[in-house]
Amino acid sequence: MKPIAGHFRHSRVQAPLARLRNSAGAYWRSLFALFGRYRPFTAQEIDSVPGDFVSFGGDIPVRAGSDNRQQRLFFRVKRPPFEEVRNLVVTPGGAGWKDGVLFEKYSSGKPGVRLLTGDHAPKRTVPEGIFIQSEHIDTFGDWMSEYLAPLALAGAPDLPVFLPSALARRSYVKRDGPRLGINFVAIDQPIMIERALVAPQPKFVRYWTSDCVSALQRLLKVNAPTPAPGTLLYLSRHGEKSQVADRTHPSLLIEEIVRRRGGRVLRTCDATLEDYLSAAGDAETLLFDHGSAAYNMVYWRPRRIIEFVSDDWWLNAFLFFADALGVDDYSILRTDLPEVADRLDALLDNTPAAIQSAPRLTFPAGAV
Repeated sequence: MKPIAGHFRHSRVQAPLARLRNSAGAYWRSLFALFGRYRPFTAQEIDSVPGDFVSFGGDIPVRAGSDNRQQRLFFRVKRPPFEEVRNLVVTPGGAGWKDGVLFEKYSSGKPGVRLLTGDHAPKRTVPEGIFIQSEHIDTFGDWMSEYLAPLALAGAPDLPVFLPSALARRSYVKRDGPRLGINFVAIDQPIMIERALVAPQPKFVRYWTSDCVSALQRLLKVNAPTPAPGTLLYLSRHGEKSQVADRTHPSLLIEEIVRRRGGRVLRTCDATLEDYLSAAGDAETLLFDHGSAAYNMVYWRPRRIIEFVSDDWWLNAFLFFADALGVDDYSILRTDLPEVADRLDALLDNTPAAIQSAPRLTFPAGAV
């Protein structure tokens, strides 16, 4: 059973399943909206405008279009730091109910059938608190992008911040509350917040901006040193079990190459915050397997970045995050293509003419 379970958790299975679940969720949301039990964002609230392009070197990931660049998106109508909502009922799964209607803009996580049909009769009442609208509640990346970033930009008042129960149990949430001086409260039963301050997402989820990253650094009290010249740091996912979908990377091979060049390897499966902080001086060139741990670059000042991606799982979030940090030397290497070691050596030796990608399938633009 273990091999079957492991195969099921792999991104080549989970990525199409995620798209299938989203389609099924859209059906249920439409049905509940028809009966007045669900209210999605209005078209105006989610309308976008295109922004600047961010370029990268190396390979073009599958489903990333046909050019070595990605375009940043912005909300057409700028969102306020908070919206005050009276008598908002929030549930352990992240649903936000107002007067018997589930509002997408007051919910954490994209509403599916479980949120739409779950118990939302309040079991207790609190006078006031903060609730964060989001799309995801699964990973450290979601925590950084969809929870800490909005709070950082909003300059959160001294009120408890109510979180879906599964997210509140994460080790990094328990760690960050005391060190940031924020009272994160797990929603273990439906709660009515008499005066709720709902923090909407200030940006499209993946499209980081410099002001957002700067605010996050201020919240985290980052004082990043200049790394030593010529240093290499590799964030290896060897031994890592994803909270969303497992990916396959030649991590041991890359570890060997980095060590041969005198670089440092951090395995993200057991790295602590102290490990990430202590690596700041070794991160002039940052290499990482695509995954949430890369957001720890917020504590560093890398000059070059190389991201390793698999063909069945890639998002452009780290490209925009690095750009917002001021990194303009960014390369992507697809690990499902042949001669990974040779192509990595070519990147590290700054010989782009030697970096060859195999013929690739074409897909509609857009990340997985």
